[in-house]
Amino acid sequence: MNKKAEMIKIFEKKKLILTEWDNSPESKRNFRKAIKKLKAENIPFVIIEKRLISELGKKLYISYSVIMDTILLITIILALLNADKILNLLTQS
Repeated sequence: MNKKAEMIKIFEKKKLILTEWDNSPESKRNFRKAIKKLKAENIPFVIIEKRLISELGKKLYISYSVIMDTILLITIILALLNADKILNLLTQS
């Protein structure tokens, strides 16, 4: 019975509120005010900081990967289409 209860918890839904705060003075004040309210209400929360450069890095890496994979795929297709010519060159030597 205990394993069944654990399996049910795996599919349990939780709600998440994600709010972005910029570095403006008003936004910083509102952020501190929101933290105080969450603490006063004894609501658990997690503060996560992200740098925008990491998102840009992910996009660049994915673009680079797609371009390189495409070049590799085109090279393999061209090699297969010209396999007879390549084999003739190798057998003549």
